[in-house]
Amino acid sequence: MKKKILVVDDDRVMLKFVTKLLTREGHEVQAAEDGFAALNLLAVFTPDIMFFDLIMPKIDGGKLVKIARSMPQMNNCFLVILSAAVAEIDFDFEETGADSYIAKGPFSSMAEHIKAAIELSDIPRAQQKSKSVRGLNSVYARQLTKELLSRNRHLETILESMAEGILEVYSNKVVYANGVAVSLLGLPLEEILASYPADLFTHDIGQRLGHLLLTSPLEPAGIGEKTPVELNGRQITIKILPVRGETSTIIIMITDVSERKRLEMQLQHVQKMEAIGTIAAGVAHNFRNTLTEILVNSQLIQMSYKDESGLHAVAGRINSSVRRGSSLVDGLLQFSRKQIKEEFELIDLIKVIDEICQLIQKSFDQKIEIQTNLPARLPIMGDSTSISQALMNLCTNARDAMPDGGKLIINGKQEGRRIVVTISDTGQGMDREAVAKCFDPFFTTKPIGKGTGLGLSTTYGIIKSHEGLIIVDSRPNQGATFTIHFPAAMPGARKKDDDTPIIVRGKGQCVLVVDDEPEILNAMEGLLNYLGYRPEFASSGKEGLEKYMQRKPDAVLMDINMPEMGGVSCIEEILNHDPAANIAIISGYEEEGIDGLSKEVRKCIKDYRAKPLGLSDLSELLAGMFKG
Repeated sequence: MKKKILVVDDDRVMLKFVTKLLTREGHEVQAAEDGFAALNLLAVFTPDIMFFDLIMPKIDGGKLVKIARSMPQMNNCFLVILSAAVAEIDFDFEETGADSYIAKGPFSSMAEHIKAAIELSDIPRAQQKSKSVRGLNSVYARQLTKELLSRNRHLETILESMAEGILEVYSNKVVYANGVAVSLLGLPLEEILASYPADLFTHDIGQRLGHLLLTSPLEPAGIGEKTPVELNGRQITIKILPVRGETSTIIIMITDVSERKRLEMQLQHVQKMEAIGTIAAGVAHNFRNTLTEILVNSQLIQMSYKDESGLHAVAGRINSSVRRGSSLVDGLLQFSRKQIKEEFELIDLIKVIDEICQLIQKSFDQKIEIQTNLPARLPIMGDSTSISQALMNLCTNARDAMPDGGKLIINGKQEGRRIVVTISDTGQGMDREAVAKCFDPFFTTKPIGKGTGLGLSTTYGIIKSHEGLIIVDSRPNQGATFTIHFPAAMPGARKKDDDTPIIVRGKGQCVLVVDDEPEILNAMEGLLNYLGYRPEFASSGKEGLEKYMQRKPDAVLMDINMPEMGGVSCIEEILNHDPAANIAIISGYEEEGIDGLSKEVRKCIKDYRAKPLGLSDLSELLAGMFKG
């Protein structure tokens, strides 16, 4: 029975022999000198049988059989490997998908094996006996071929172990792709081989690549070197490398730079946060001084006009506004991670999260399902109020991202010395630009009047102030996941005892206030007189030192940032003259807080307070300084 047969071999003598043999037998025969040429023929010619060599340039027999099997029109084609390499390499022929195997040898014996293979093709595959290599006894292994094949295996191992995707292109068709290239392109190898390279990428990348292949095929070129392009969710760069001495061949190298770009963006983000934090902290210093002036004067009005109920009400509203302003400053300083550090205590995150869950279950829309997966205990050192605020901010953001309902999932676990908490939602998610800016102060995607833009920036600062790390992962319409890492509390850590502040009136003690803000000095005079103290004032560190030497006050309240002589220098000079001096610091802002002072100064000062300082705060501070 006449068959349509395709013969593929890069050995022209062998190709001519097999073609003539089959033509004499009355078959319709087409010939191709390599796998690449064979694929071009298969586009217009569908054979009943295909004889092909195993070791060929461009596209070898192993890849050719895979591509052929992926073609619907080739489902019934009988595939025969015709190769001399069967005696020289360890090869699992069952894995190739071929139907029969013939070892190249003497032409006379090969002719018989080829005819037998054609007869075998008429038998249904299910009825065929186990496959074996025909003619193996008449061919002998050649050491040179073994060495060349071994060398080829070494090179292929190197290419497969590279981090970059490698495409070999011959005559504008892909003839080789390593595993990384297959993974990045997201296509099966059979589709990649014999394809035009530009067709493997998205439209925009494909157009740029096609233009480069047409205009500068003999010169190195690239895509995405400055701005990476996106391929299947990964950031990539593409390099085109011509092969010296082979004008028809080029190498395309695809590099996944997603991780590198992520780290670069993290570094840029940290640097931006530091810069914004420095600005925020500077603003906070001036703002706190202003708030102190407003608060103290408002409380003086309340003290001076006790019988004026209307005036009292107005002053009370002013005081409330000052407190809200003070919270805003605290938020800025939490973001900048330069809030004056409080002494942390042992807290159990499980209790904090449980309290939040109880609150949000009552206040959030019932369409939002709240799920938790938590261990019995998650101990960290921190401030429970701040941590609660940070986690609550994340839960509130998750709620706002799910106006039509969804799931809010809170997970927690301990990994060695780290505590990991994740808060996820199934809401609207964020695009890449919003993710990059979400921790910036005053950045918000909510409508005007619906958010201050300080929630996530405050959360960021709180986490950082606890030596933690917060990471966000989000995509549009795929929700958001915030992952928080805290250092786990060391074994043996204890919870500190609660101290109830004691507020008492003074007994005529002399208190020296050193501050360069005249309005603060004027207002403090009224408060100190009201509390029963004798106030003295100095507007600089230099004047404060002179006043201390002259009056020998019972206590000193010292600002830090002042002209001529700063507060720290003044304290050190006072301590040099009087090691027993009773000093506390009141500061609008100091970058490192009490940690910025020398150990000697820290040991000698009685307290460190942040402005604004109201009547009760001042009373508590002085009572503590004169205690005992």
